[in-house]
Amino acid sequence: MAQNLKVIGLISGGKDSFFSLLHCQANGHRIIALANLYPPSPPSTNDSPNEDTDDLNSFMYQTVGHTLIPLYAEMLSLPLYRQEIRGTAVNTAKEYSTVHVGHDDNVSSATASDSDDNGGDDETESMITLLDNVKSHHPEANAVCSGAILSSYQRTRIESVALRMNLVPLAYLWQYPVLPTPIPREGGLLEDMAAVGIDARIVKVASGGLDEDMLWENVCAEATRKKLT
Repeated sequence: MAQNLKVIGLISGGKDSFFSLLHCQANGHRIIALANLYPPSPPSTNDSPNEDTDDLNSFMYQTVGHTLIPLYAEMLSLPLYRQEIRGTAVNTAKEYSTVHVGHDDNVSSATASDSDDNGGDDETESMITLLDNVKSHHPEANAVCSGAILSSYQRTRIESVALRMNLVPLAYLWQYPVLPTPIPREGGLLEDMAAVGIDARIVKVASGGLDEDMLWENVCAEATRKKLT
């Protein structure tokens, strides 16, 4: 019998990380806490008061709309742990791995197939302190889930952190659009999200062919899906 895991859910506020939580539950696991990384506030000056940064230009993290994350915890009745993102994308190689030495002393070195950059200041490592905090409150946690679908850049970084922290990495949506299904059918990720009642609103457009008229559309709705194809 498969082990029922106690899962920390990494959430960004996006539809994919939320859908991943549902897949964890459907596979018999229990979500015990939520974890989120958010952008640091810019330094304030006399001319420019300190304001929250909503959308960080990050290789790794989605942060637009992060101020709504506390509503997740309220809605799901789960404890939420949050932390500012520290560092930048130091190691930008597609594949990411870290030889971790002396975690308590914060000594680590990152290596990748085509990069020798040190990972100590890489934004990926922000997950270490975040998950450390979660585990200090929930020592029973033994897995972490994410909404990674097609980004090896994102998935390998989450796996690197999870394995160093003795957590099972779960990515139920990985390559979701191309996974075979037991019964041949049309449709994919957005159709399946609609089928379980997910209402995912577009809060930012940053792609050719999409304009501000798409804002606040439910991306899972059939009418919106037709506009996107």
